[in-house]
Amino acid sequence: MKQETTNNQNEDKQLLYYRVADLDVQVTLPQSVDIAQALPSFTPFFLPEPQDSLMHTVTVCFDSLRDELSASKLLSEESLVWGDHFQFRESEDYYYTILRTSNRQQAWKMRSSKDFFHNEVYAVENEIQSTTVLSWLLMVTFAQSALRHHTLLIHASVVEKDGKGVAFLGKSGTGKSTHSRLWLTYLSGYQLLNDDNPAIRLGDDNQVWVYGTPWSGKTPCYRNMGVALQAVIRLSQAKENKLEWKRGKEALITLLPSGSALRWNSGLFGAMTSILQGMLTKVPVGSLQCLPNAEAALLCHAEIVQERTKF
Repeated sequence: MKQETTNNQNEDKQLLYYRVADLDVQVTLPQSVDIAQALPSFTPFFLPEPQDSLMHTVTVCFDSLRDELSASKLLSEESLVWGDHFQFRESEDYYYTILRTSNRQQAWKMRSSKDFFHNEVYAVENEIQSTTVLSWLLMVTFAQSALRHHTLLIHASVVEKDGKGVAFLGKSGTGKSTHSRLWLTYLSGYQLLNDDNPAIRLGDDNQVWVYGTPWSGKTPCYRNMGVALQAVIRLSQAKENKLEWKRGKEALITLLPSGSALRWNSGLFGAMTSILQGMLTKVPVGSLQCLPNAEAALLCHAEIVQERTKF
């Protein structure tokens, strides 16, 4: 861990580096923050020093954001399922992320440059080690800035074996985690890589890679590794098991809902679309109507093995 002292506040800071999906991130935190408590899922991704040029920086402080947010444009507002209230706003120069936890005492605020390279988090000090808000904000910054590096954070559950992975997509509650568990149970040698937000990257080697990340939903699976993506399958509940392969526009439509990119930013959204289109020539995309049973996993696996011969 590397430390530095800021001149303007005369306060020791912790300067940390993390590498996620082969991309280096810098996070600066007040010295008083216990990293193991505030960012426990980031431990496997810690770097003593950056290995490459930084993808983005995040500076965390306990100050108050002085910008007049009422002058900014409201892009999104919702109350999240666990009771937190979220807003996303835009000004001429910045994006603002505002999140008030279910405690509703104070709001977390983040100011980001339009490309999400520079990010400042104005944290609630008494919540930084007892909530996952900081990790969530870091996911927001990673998801957007990674798009400039041919990398897409996607809502999926991923299993892997022998350096190869399969990603399962679907709306919350459709059984992504259940289907992954079926593969782990009935197909020998498979392990879970990530259960909620893996990263997909178009590699320089003409290969598509899928990576574990510090964000895995309710399942504590934080593996710092990448494997070759073999297939992407969108799940839907049904009364029988049936897999249909998608091509062209239909395949792109199958993937789009699961990608993490700001729909309001044409550059970021276009970058996501470009990544997905690049995937389509290298990775089969299918739609699996299924039951939560062993047959669904076995059928899906067999279909993927057969379809991969065409790529």
